[in-house]
Amino acid sequence: MLYILALYVLLSVGLAASVGFFVLHRPRHPFRITEVNSSGWVVIIGLIYARSLLLLGIRGASTVGPWWDVVLSLGLLAATTGLLLVRFFSYLRYLRGHPEDPPTAS
Repeated sequence: MLYILALYVLLSVGLAASVGFFVLHRPRHPFRITEVNSSGWVVIIGLIYARSLLLLGIRGASTVGPWWDVVLSLGLLAATTGLLLVRFFSYLRYLRGHPEDPPTAS
């Protein structure tokens, strides 16, 4: 039960960070190489998180295996979620310093 709750929390937080970054970033030319480099991985991971959250809601979590499997899966998910949060909050900090000139406005 704790494992399923941890999955829901990490996936929800990561998806919110991914969507929040993309909403704030709002690229005008999303297929330019600079846009793909800056936001492409965030969008891809957000889609994977959305899929995983949907499948978790439909199927539930698989039976919990050995302890190292649980630690590895939660650890990697927590690390990826942490990267999404760092990206989101660093972009917020950037916008506070440059409110008139978002990097993708041109």
